[in-house]
Amino acid sequence: MRRDDHHPTVLLVEEDPLVGLAVGDTLAEAGYRVAGPLASQDEALAWMAQGAPDLAILDLPLRDGDGSRLAQALRESGVPFLVHADNARDAASCAELRAAPRLTKPAWHRDLVLVLGQLAREARP
Repeated sequence: MRRDDHHPTVLLVEEDPLVGLAVGDTLAEAGYRVAGPLASQDEALAWMAQGAPDLAILDLPLRDGDGSRLAQALRESGVPFLVHADNARDAASCAELRAAPRLTKPAWHRDLVLVLGQLAREARP
C-alpha cells in the first residue's frame, strides 16, 4: 500500500517460507516495508485488492501457476517488479514476465536490494 516514499512497500511473493523470511528480513533492514512473504498468486492478488504495493518480487513458478495473472495485475497497477526464480525459463510465460528484470536463485540479497532500488528510481515521475 503506497504510503511513504521513504519506506516503499514491497510485495514479496515467495513459495519457500525460509527464503521468504530471509529476503523479507533483508528488505526490512534496507528500509522497505514488506508485505509477505505470500506463497501464491491468489494470496498476492487478495492482498492487492486492498491497495497496490510500490514494488514487488515474484518467485516463479508458484504453487498456483506460472505467475502470469499476478504479473499482469502488477503491470496494470503500474507496480514495477522483478522475478526471482530458480530458472530464467520460469519467467517466459507472458510478456509482462519476459520484460521484468530477473535474478536467478540463489541471488545475493544485496543484488535484490540494488535491483529494487533501480526499479524504484525508474518508477519515480
